[in-house]
Amino acid sequence: MAEKKVSVRLVAEGGRRVRAELEGVGEAGARGFGRLSREMELANTRLAAFARRAGLALGAAAAAATASLGLIVRSTAESAAQIRQFAQVANATPEALQRWSAGARTVGIEQEKLADILKDVNDRVGDFLQTGGGPMADFFENVAPRVGVTADQFARLSGPEALQLYVDTLERAGLSQQEMTFYLEAMASDATRLLPLLRNELLPDVWTDFRLI
Repeated sequence: MAEKKVSVRLVAEGGRRVRAELEGVGEAGARGFGRLSREMELANTRLAAFARRAGLALGAAAAAATASLGLIVRSTAESAAQIRQFAQVANATPEALQRWSAGARTVGIEQEKLADILKDVNDRVGDFLQTGGGPMADFFENVAPRVGVTADQFARLSGPEALQLYVDTLERAGLSQQEMTFYLEAMASDATRLLPLLRNELLPDVWTDFRLI
Protein backbone atom coordinates (compact mmCIF):
# COMPACT_ATOMS: atom_id res chain seq x y z
CA MET A 1 0.00 0.00 0.00
CA ALA A 2 1.28 3.43 -0.92
CA GLU A 3 2.60 5.46 2.00
CA LYS A 4 0.36 8.35 2.91
CA LYS A 5 1.36 11.54 4.63
CA VAL A 6 -1.03 13.67 6.62
CA SER A 7 -0.14 17.17 7.86
CA VAL A 8 -2.07 18.63 10.75
CA ARG A 9 -1.76 22.31 11.48
CA LEU A 10 -2.85 23.59 14.87
CA VAL A 11 -3.31 27.31 15.23
CA ALA A 12 -2.17 28.54 18.66
CA GLU A 13 -3.41 31.69 20.38
CA GLY A 14 -1.62 34.80 19.21
CA GLY A 15 -1.25 33.58 15.63
CA ARG A 16 1.54 31.07 16.29
CA ARG A 17 1.29 27.84 14.31
CA VAL A 18 2.31 24.46 15.51
CA ARG A 19 2.92 21.94 12.74
CA ALA A 20 2.71 18.27 13.55
CA GLU A 21 3.87 15.83 10.96
CA LEU A 22 2.24 12.44 11.42
CA GLU A 23 3.70 9.83 9.13
CA GLY A 24 1.36 7.05 7.98
CA VAL A 25 -2.28 7.02 8.74
CA GLY A 26 -3.08 4.25 11.12
CA GLU A 27 -1.93 3.11 14.55
CA ALA A 28 1.36 5.06 14.56
CA GLY A 29 -0.42 8.25 13.54
CA ALA A 30 -3.10 7.73 16.13
CA ARG A 31 -0.49 7.22 18.84
CA GLY A 32 1.36 10.37 17.75
CA PHE A 33 -1.76 12.46 17.71
CA GLY A 34 -2.91 11.11 21.08
CA ARG A 35 0.45 11.92 22.65
CA LEU A 36 0.27 15.45 21.31
CA SER A 37 -3.24 15.88 22.71
CA ARG A 38 -2.19 14.63 26.14
CA GLU A 39 0.81 16.96 26.21
CA MET A 40 -1.37 19.90 25.30
CA GLU A 41 -3.91 19.01 28.01
CA LEU A 42 -1.08 18.72 30.58
CA ALA A 43 0.29 22.09 29.54
CA ASN A 44 -3.16 23.67 29.91
CA THR A 45 -3.58 22.10 33.37
CA ARG A 46 -0.22 23.48 34.49
CA LEU A 47 -1.07 26.90 33.12
CA ALA A 48 -4.39 26.94 34.98
CA ALA A 49 -2.69 25.91 38.23
CA PHE A 50 -0.13 28.68 37.80
CA ALA A 51 -2.91 31.21 37.23
CA ARG A 52 -4.67 30.06 40.41
CA ARG A 53 -1.45 30.35 42.42
CA ALA A 54 -0.75 33.79 40.98
CA GLY A 55 -4.27 34.87 41.88
CA LEU A 56 -3.86 33.61 45.44
CA ALA A 57 -0.49 35.35 45.75
CA LEU A 58 -1.95 38.64 44.53
CA GLY A 59 -4.84 38.25 46.93
CA ALA A 60 -2.49 37.60 49.84
CA ALA A 61 -0.35 40.60 48.86
CA ALA A 62 -3.42 42.83 48.71
CA ALA A 63 -4.58 41.58 52.11
CA ALA A 64 -1.13 42.19 53.61
CA ALA A 65 -1.03 45.71 52.13
CA THR A 66 -4.47 46.48 53.58
CA ALA A 67 -3.43 45.18 57.00
CA SER A 68 -0.21 47.24 56.90
CA LEU A 69 -2.13 50.37 55.97
CA GLY A 70 -4.47 49.75 58.88
CA LEU A 71 -1.52 49.48 61.27
CA ILE A 72 -0.02 52.71 59.94
CA VAL A 73 -3.31 54.59 60.33
CA ARG A 74 -3.82 53.22 63.84
CA SER A 75 -0.23 54.01 64.85
CA THR A 76 -0.56 57.57 63.52
CA ALA A 77 -3.81 58.10 65.40
CA GLU A 78 -2.27 56.77 68.62
CA SER A 79 0.77 59.04 68.21
CA ALA A 80 -1.46 62.08 67.67
CA ALA A 81 -3.49 61.21 70.77
CA GLN A 82 -0.30 60.79 72.80
CA ILE A 83 1.02 64.17 71.64
CA ARG A 84 -2.26 65.82 72.66
CA GLN A 85 -2.05 64.14 76.07
CA PHE A 86 1.55 65.26 76.63
CA ALA A 87 0.69 68.77 75.46
CA GLN A 88 -2.15 68.99 77.95
CA VAL A 89 0.13 67.86 80.77
CA ALA A 90 2.78 70.41 79.71
CA ASN A 91 0.24 73.23 79.35
CA ALA A 92 1.31 73.77 75.74
CA THR A 93 -0.18 73.44 72.28
CA PRO A 94 0.64 70.20 70.42
CA GLU A 95 2.57 72.23 67.83
CA ALA A 96 4.68 73.96 70.48
CA LEU A 97 5.37 70.69 72.28
CA GLN A 98 6.50 69.05 69.04
CA ARG A 99 8.92 71.90 68.33
CA TRP A 100 10.32 71.73 71.85
CA SER A 101 10.54 67.94 71.59
CA ALA A 102 12.61 68.19 68.42
CA GLY A 103 15.15 70.34 70.22
CA ALA A 104 15.02 68.39 73.47
CA ARG A 105 15.95 65.17 71.67
CA THR A 106 19.27 66.78 70.66
CA VAL A 107 20.20 66.93 74.36
CA GLY A 108 18.92 63.46 75.16
CA ILE A 109 15.46 64.29 76.49
CA GLU A 110 12.50 62.49 74.91
CA GLN A 111 9.03 63.91 74.54
CA GLU A 112 7.54 62.19 77.60
CA LYS A 113 10.36 63.42 79.85
CA LEU A 114 10.01 66.93 78.42
CA ALA A 115 6.29 66.89 79.20
CA ASP A 116 7.10 65.87 82.78
CA ILE A 117 9.58 68.75 83.15
CA LEU A 118 7.06 71.28 81.85
CA LYS A 119 4.36 69.82 84.09
CA ASP A 120 6.62 70.34 87.11
CA VAL A 121 7.24 73.93 86.02
CA ASN A 122 3.48 74.52 85.85
CA ASP A 123 3.04 72.96 89.27
CA ARG A 124 5.74 75.18 90.81
CA VAL A 125 4.29 78.33 89.27
CA GLY A 126 0.78 77.39 90.35
CA ASP A 127 1.96 76.57 93.86
CA PHE A 128 3.54 79.99 94.30
CA LEU A 129 0.58 81.85 92.80
CA GLN A 130 -1.82 80.05 95.15
CA THR A 131 0.20 79.90 98.37
CA GLY A 132 3.19 82.21 97.96
CA GLY A 133 5.42 79.26 98.85
CA GLY A 134 7.05 76.26 97.25
CA PRO A 135 10.30 76.01 95.26
CA MET A 136 9.71 79.38 93.55
CA ALA A 137 9.53 81.33 96.81
CA ASP A 138 13.30 81.72 96.97
CA PHE A 139 13.38 82.73 93.30
CA PHE A 140 10.85 85.53 93.78
CA GLU A 141 12.52 86.70 96.97
CA ASN A 142 16.18 86.69 95.88
CA VAL A 143 16.36 86.67 92.08
CA ALA A 144 13.28 88.09 90.34
CA PRO A 145 13.38 91.50 92.12
CA ARG A 146 16.87 92.16 90.70
CA VAL A 147 15.45 92.45 87.18
CA GLY A 148 11.88 93.54 87.92
CA VAL A 149 10.16 90.24 87.18
CA THR A 150 6.92 89.56 89.08
CA ALA A 151 4.68 86.57 89.70
CA ASP A 152 1.94 88.15 87.58
CA GLN A 153 4.16 87.77 84.51
CA PHE A 154 4.07 83.99 84.98
CA ALA A 155 0.34 83.79 85.63
CA ARG A 156 -0.88 83.44 82.05
CA LEU A 157 2.12 81.69 80.47
CA SER A 158 2.21 78.20 79.01
CA GLY A 159 4.64 75.66 80.41
CA PRO A 160 7.30 76.34 77.77
CA GLU A 161 6.89 80.12 78.10
CA ALA A 162 7.16 79.97 81.90
CA LEU A 163 10.36 77.93 81.75
CA GLN A 164 11.84 80.32 79.18
CA LEU A 165 11.03 83.38 81.31
CA TYR A 166 12.45 81.62 84.36
CA VAL A 167 15.80 80.97 82.64
CA ASP A 168 15.90 84.45 81.09
CA THR A 169 15.43 85.92 84.57
CA LEU A 170 18.21 83.79 86.04
CA GLU A 171 20.57 84.93 83.28
CA ARG A 172 19.64 88.63 83.53
CA ALA A 173 20.22 88.45 87.26
CA GLY A 174 23.78 87.32 86.57
CA LEU A 175 23.67 83.97 88.33
CA SER A 176 26.62 81.59 88.03
CA GLN A 177 26.29 78.20 86.39
CA GLN A 178 26.14 76.53 89.80
CA GLU A 179 23.35 78.84 90.94
CA MET A 180 21.41 78.32 87.71
CA THR A 181 21.68 74.57 88.15
CA PHE A 182 20.35 74.87 91.71
CA TYR A 183 17.33 76.93 90.68
CA LEU A 184 16.53 74.84 87.60
CA GLU A 185 16.68 71.53 89.45
CA ALA A 186 14.43 73.06 92.12
CA MET A 187 11.87 73.59 89.38
CA ALA A 188 12.15 70.17 87.72
CA SER A 189 14.55 67.26 87.71
CA ASP A 190 16.85 67.31 84.63
CA ALA A 191 15.66 70.78 83.63
CA THR A 192 19.32 71.85 83.53
CA ARG A 193 19.83 69.64 80.49
CA LEU A 194 17.60 72.02 78.54
CA LEU A 195 19.87 75.02 79.11
CA PRO A 196 21.57 74.83 75.67
CA LEU A 197 18.12 75.19 74.11
CA LEU A 198 16.86 77.88 76.47
CA ARG A 199 20.03 79.89 75.92
CA ASN A 200 19.68 79.39 72.16
CA GLU A 201 23.17 77.91 72.01
CA LEU A 202 22.39 75.34 69.31
CA LEU A 203 23.12 76.03 65.68
CA PRO A 204 20.32 77.91 63.91
CA ASP A 205 19.57 75.05 61.51
CA VAL A 206 19.12 72.68 64.45
CA TRP A 207 17.00 74.93 66.66
CA THR A 208 15.21 77.82 65.00
CA ASP A 209 13.06 80.45 66.71
CA PHE A 210 12.92 78.44 69.92
CA ARG A 211 12.05 81.53 71.96
CA LEU A 212 9.14 82.43 69.69
CA ILE A 213 6.92 79.48 70.59
